[in-house]
Amino acid sequence: MKKEFYGVYAALLTPFNEKGDVCKKRMRALVRFLISKGIDGLYICGGTGEGPSMDVDERKRVAEIVKEEVGDRVRVIAHIGGCLNTKNTVELAKHSEKMKLDAISSIPPIYYKIGFKEVYNYYKAVAESTSLPFFIYYIPGTTGVALSNDEILKFLEIRNIAGLKYTHPDMYILQDLLIKAEGRWIAFSGPDEMFLPALTMGVVGCIGSTQNVLPEIFLDIYKSFKDGDIKKAMEGQKRITIAVSLLKKYGGPSWKTAMRFRGVDAGYGRSPLIEKLSEAEEKALYKEWKEAFPEFSEGIK
Repeated sequence: MKKEFYGVYAALLTPFNEKGDVCKKRMRALVRFLISKGIDGLYICGGTGEGPSMDVDERKRVAEIVKEEVGDRVRVIAHIGGCLNTKNTVELAKHSEKMKLDAISSIPPIYYKIGFKEVYNYYKAVAESTSLPFFIYYIPGTTGVALSNDEILKFLEIRNIAGLKYTHPDMYILQDLLIKAEGRWIAFSGPDEMFLPALTMGVVGCIGSTQNVLPEIFLDIYKSFKDGDIKKAMEGQKRITIAVSLLKKYGGPSWKTAMRFRGVDAGYGRSPLIEKLSEAEEKALYKEWKEAFPEFSEGIK
């Protein structure tokens, strides 16, 4: 690959306003916050970014806002999947190249019951529609598309596929895949709570939701692992597990709520997802958050 990909990427939250429209001002502020913390890259319009709930023009708009704010300071990978047809995905791929983003990524086609042949043809059409590196987004628990490693390795035949974002708890499958790829692919870890285990299996970094809220801890885990300080990396991973468990307890909007605890207004969720926590839920989450992460509660006094 001509471009080098590694480190901690935030699966960028997409701030919406009260009317459900993408909020440019809030998005710029979130990007600036993450860059100020030393984030290595951004992964836009994935599940965390509510990409599948946006139309093609909205997703283009997000890419334009983020690229305009980022410039060349960090890498930007656009998730372009979840469009329900290949034509729209290819359109987003070409727009990503036009915007000079660094790479593209996609889940396999969803909703329709498909087999390996359909997935292969889809990835081939999308990956070869541009010159950008392409990362397969493997998340079988969400998409329902589970493939064997022998099937996944057939994607090595496709031009521009650089690797994958692996969001699955089975670390054996991950390492077995990377061994058999013989250095031709790289992988990013998807599950926030399994970043350190995935590093030991050979991933080059992580892409996830909680990286928006606690980028400092993820960056410290990565640095500690690279420096050989496994004990410190384990301490950081334990804190991430606590954070993920807490945020999951209160549900999807809690990641955007937690951003306000950090002093960043990440806006609202978009229907059909719950737009925001109730006042009682927010107070309860804040109480638990401040007890667990006092140094990352600077946004609300």
